[in-house]
Amino acid sequence: MKILVIGYGEIAEEFAKVRPDLDFVGIKRSGSSLLANVRIINCDYSLGLPEQVIKDNYDWVIFFPKTSGKGADDYKNGYLSQISAINDNFSNAQKIFISSTRVYSGYTNTVVDETIPPKPSDEQGEIIEQYENEVLKHNNNYVLRLGGLITNKSNFVKLVLEKKLFLTNKYINGIFISDVVNLITKIMQKNKSFQLINVIMPKYMKYSDFDSAFEGEPVNAAVKSIHYNDISEFNFKSIEQIK
Repeated sequence: MKILVIGYGEIAEEFAKVRPDLDFVGIKRSGSSLLANVRIINCDYSLGLPEQVIKDNYDWVIFFPKTSGKGADDYKNGYLSQISAINDNFSNAQKIFISSTRVYSGYTNTVVDETIPPKPSDEQGEIIEQYENEVLKHNNNYVLRLGGLITNKSNFVKLVLEKKLFLTNKYINGIFISDVVNLITKIMQKNKSFQLINVIMPKYMKYSDFDSAFEGEPVNAAVKSIHYNDISEFNFKSIEQIK
């Protein structure tokens, strides 16, 4: 099986590492991979996909949007610039498009799942919602809305709790990298049929559950999934395991 990853990064590298039986072509602005089953092509995909990539055939295409900055134009380039090109040039491949729970940023002190419509709080979130809508027009596309990514090297929850980066109370919407990889594997094995999945730990908690310095009602929403929530399928079921 041959997989094209546009926006190759940490999750793709972890996926390729645990699946040496698969062949990967990765597009990223700079850098390389140490894995024998990965061929890296360095370019800025927002300027167009390389001809050598377009001419090849792939079983799956995974798109990880990358932005060069935090502004609205950066988000448009990162999320929207190549959707049509990906769908048109790889029409025979199945596709996974990575999104973000940021589309729920306008909700406060409530619980949301895939049945709840997005409610972005800023233009960047609106661009992500537009991106999802475009992607879901095609039946062979999947959208994975990732919570905050946690790895062995990077844990935003520990950072917030230790450094007190803010003291407003929030729900902790996180997901461990190995659980993202596991879900991608299940989708490719046809074990998951839902087009849209919130990729989030099945047990949601608040910062105040760990430190009373975080006061008040949560200023964000707790994100959960009704499409992928079987606790037995997660390596990390709750922030309690890795805080």
